[in-house]
Amino acid sequence: MEKSENIITSELAKQNVTDAVIAELKKNFLPLKINGIDDKEGYKKVHDARIQCRDVRVLAEKICKKGREDAIKIQKDWISKEKQVVAHVQEVELHLKKQEDDIDAQKEAIRIHQERLLKLPERKIRIKGLEEFIGDITDDQIMRFDDGQWNEVIYTAQGAKLAKQQKEIDEANALTKMKLVAEREKALYTIAGATMEIKNGIKTFYKGNTSISMNEIETLENDVWNIRFAEITTAKQGISLPDYIKASEIHPNTPITSSVDPKIEEATTDEEKLFQYALALEKVPAPVMSTEDGWAILTGALALLNDATNLLRQ
Repeated sequence: MEKSENIITSELAKQNVTDAVIAELKKNFLPLKINGIDDKEGYKKVHDARIQCRDVRVLAEKICKKGREDAIKIQKDWISKEKQVVAHVQEVELHLKKQEDDIDAQKEAIRIHQERLLKLPERKIRIKGLEEFIGDITDDQIMRFDDGQWNEVIYTAQGAKLAKQQKEIDEANALTKMKLVAEREKALYTIAGATMEIKNGIKTFYKGNTSISMNEIETLENDVWNIRFAEITTAKQGISLPDYIKASEIHPNTPITSSVDPKIEEATTDEEKLFQYALALEKVPAPVMSTEDGWAILTGALALLNDATNLLRQ
């Protein structure tokens, strides 16, 4: 740095551009001042001084620019040489690096293979029960996955399995509900003796002054359904649910039992039994709820109804 600065200073000095000259310019010209618009002499002194400074500045720029051109040429030569040397050396370096990389890659592949070989039994265990959702897969294919990828395979298969199971449950529940609704409809026809009408697109079963909608048939829980079914069944005898409740309050300890008709026991098919139950219910006289005999008649009828309902559910 010091050497190059000395060369630059020397070149400038040859053209009388020196620190001393610059210092003299500052000393002589910085104090100059034009004292108003009418100071012609002051204006001329400032103008002449400025021209002298301009000439020194332009000369310095010209000298430095010439010196800079030489420096730029040298710089370009250095850059060109650098690229040439680097290219030749890098050719050899990259050749050697490729060999190192190849060996390192082989070592890493062996390490990964051994690691995944140890994990293979555990991975095969996780597949059990998921074969349908993963498909045929070999040991080599299993070992191609890293831990994250393998977990994704398992989780995806498990999700598909759960979705299938839920679909089967939903279908089974729907089928069970369909069968339950069909059984309830059949019981309303064959046991309760109800009639069906469709009003405003809604199916409704009627008997006497009592009715039950299709929505109730489809949604009522068994305990509530049994009460509603008892309402429908006893409606033909003129027995209302309030009468049933009142009688149960009067005779809370009366057991609900039935004397099974021999014809029912002799029936060989469920259809025949249901028919005999219906006939037996038809023969039940209208009970007087304020008497012991009336309560016995009602409880006997309800027992027949309960037996018939249990038969339908089998």
